[in-house]
Amino acid sequence: MIIQHKMDKGKKIGYSSPLRFYWDELYKNQKKLTPEFSDDIIFSLLRYNILHSPLLPDESFEKRDLLITGLELWLQDSKADLLHIFFLEKYLQEFLENTNLSDIDGIRKYLYDNGEKKQITYTKIKGDTNCVYYSFGLHIPNERNGYAFALTLFENNTLELYFSHGKSNGVMSDIFYKDLNNKQDLQSVTLSKMFRLAINTIAYMKCFPECVVDGVPKISFPRGEDRSDNNVVFKMSDKINDERNYQISKIPHFRKGYFRLLNSDYYTHKKGQLIYISETMVKGEAKTVSKSDNIEKFE
Repeated sequence: MIIQHKMDKGKKIGYSSPLRFYWDELYKNQKKLTPEFSDDIIFSLLRYNILHSPLLPDESFEKRDLLITGLELWLQDSKADLLHIFFLEKYLQEFLENTNLSDIDGIRKYLYDNGEKKQITYTKIKGDTNCVYYSFGLHIPNERNGYAFALTLFENNTLELYFSHGKSNGVMSDIFYKDLNNKQDLQSVTLSKMFRLAINTIAYMKCFPECVVDGVPKISFPRGEDRSDNNVVFKMSDKINDERNYQISKIPHFRKGYFRLLNSDYYTHKKGQLIYISETMVKGEAKTVSKSDNIEKFE
């Protein structure tokens, strides 16, 4: 299904592309040299070359490991196994980046309990371990570079996030995020937003399934956005639009919203649901709580 949304007259719409560096530089260059090779063979060749080439002056083994992780995410994308998410509005990115992770323990528990469990060989612990794995690419309106995320939740409650944005990539844990969140330098603020964007994107999908539609939006400048058949469009929830209008109305003091797991026995029929607590006026009239059924897109 192709979703077409209203555009201002004469306005051109393009979308950022996740894993652009891997597609446009590593893969495309290798494909020109070996056009007869399959994507699987190209992946193996690129991986071998990365692992066995001499370190560059500004390179480290840690950076090389991150490059390999991104390459593995690219392989997943080449097989059309990577979920591609299109935001209809740029504001949704800003909203998710700035929505506090006030209940990160609850979100982590919910995602682990409701995801597909896998067993992987994890080199850091030199053995097999059970985990839940989520991966997806984000397409942002009228930006060049999209985001690609791989989120791994382990049974020991460790949460690890890999991200790729343009030529930049990195990995961070929830413990590292808590430390970053207390800092105000540009790098810490940027990485904190990246972490919130990834976690809150999954939470948004779980809380507002009515805002998730199969397909891609109308695109004026295609950049390979429909490379995969696994595409969904995120529309803005009315709850979020209400919050945006709420802020614009210049009300002097409000408490920001956040995603929360209902974990108390008090919620007899809603226990175990991941919901969005709308922002409220402090000492004012509270707004409504949004809830929804679970969906399986990330499983």
